[in-house]
Amino acid sequence: MDTHPTAAELKGLVYGGISAARSRAVVAHILHGCKACSLELAPHLEELLGCSERPGLPASPPESYDEALNRAFAAVKRTYPRLSRVKTVERKKHEALALLASGGLQSLAEAPPNLQGLPMFEALLEWSWALRYDDPAQMVELAQAAALLADKLSSRTHGAKKVADLCCRAWVELSNAYRVADELDRAGEALERAAQHFRDGSQSDSLRSRLFTVLAAQLAARRFFDMACDTLDIVVEICRQQGDDHSAGRALILKGIFTGYEGKAEEGIQLMREGLSSVDERRDPSLVFSALQSQAWLLTDSGRFREARRAVWELRRRRLDPGGRVNELKLRWLEAHISAGMGELARAEQILRQVKEGFVEAGLRFKAALAGLELAAVWLRQGRFDETTALVLECTDVFESLKIEREAGVSVMLLQQAAQVRTLTLTLLEHAIRSLQNVERGPFGRL
Repeated sequence: MDTHPTAAELKGLVYGGISAARSRAVVAHILHGCKACSLELAPHLEELLGCSERPGLPASPPESYDEALNRAFAAVKRTYPRLSRVKTVERKKHEALALLASGGLQSLAEAPPNLQGLPMFEALLEWSWALRYDDPAQMVELAQAAALLADKLSSRTHGAKKVADLCCRAWVELSNAYRVADELDRAGEALERAAQHFRDGSQSDSLRSRLFTVLAAQLAARRFFDMACDTLDIVVEICRQQGDDHSAGRALILKGIFTGYEGKAEEGIQLMREGLSSVDERRDPSLVFSALQSQAWLLTDSGRFREARRAVWELRRRRLDPGGRVNELKLRWLEAHISAGMGELARAEQILRQVKEGFVEAGLRFKAALAGLELAAVWLRQGRFDETTALVLECTDVFESLKIEREAGVSVMLLQQAAQVRTLTLTLLEHAIRSLQNVERGPFGRL
């Protein structure tokens, strides 16, 4: 979020009444260190518990941020028994989210008894999902915490099948988090654990569709696009049988993206349009953003730069929430590709510098190095050979450390050698970039 949430939204975070997508955005905003919004959040917790001195915000701010939050959460501990009859699981989850927002994972050990167990489990998964476009490393940490918590839940209290379902959910989301964070091997191992728990649980259709969706992303990460699309066809049918048009539309959008990765741009665009006709934009605006952005990427990859630019302009005009800084970086990256394709080299250079730096800050080393090579190609087209050589050597060192394999690995090695002996050409550099872009659409993809 670029702007602060409204007072109504902060109140809705505690009481409910705002959408899940907006709730995640508000939590992510607070987690990024906004103490002003954290101060506004604390009185709402106190008001919920009936212990504030007056309704709404205090006339003057508390002396310290920590004091305000400590008073609010101490009140949660004191008054829980009185409210146990009326609180819902959803409200407890919101309280757990607020507690995590104030103290991070360190607050888990200090959580009041009524927020431990299922409320905290749900809060961890929701927070992890909210950070998928902003902080992949923390997304993994939160999903890991949820998996550990699920493994400790009592089968006697909750029932063996329910605990198995919860463990399955946690390991599915951990698998997805590992993929987002560029840790594909660990993503595969986590998905195997999820499948084991699925077999022990209720095997519900909703859980099955989520498991298969993440499996499809894993298959695409391994560049098995045909199998990924076949898997998504199963997801579409499961969701339609459940009457869940939104999730069916999401699966069609993913299928369109994977189809585009196979070089079938028109078919991919049509699938995404079909998917967009079924999704609820209010429920998941970042999904709509990603779908429209992916359509623009396909147009760019097809050399249809003017159409792609119009698509980006339309995306900007609609003011859709990109879902976080990583998605915004990807949109800027797309704009750089369009500018380079249209010969606007100075503009492409400026954007690629920003994108490369942004990916470094986000800990996405592969994407940062690929953007660096694309910047090097722009410099080489401008005749800046010495700068190009230095940047190519810097980026190829990153790819070597990431152990890029197959054709891309050979291309990186060849590119590095050419830079070292100063025989680098634009043809060689562009070939390496294309090979690495194919990898980027796998484990390091734009999903």
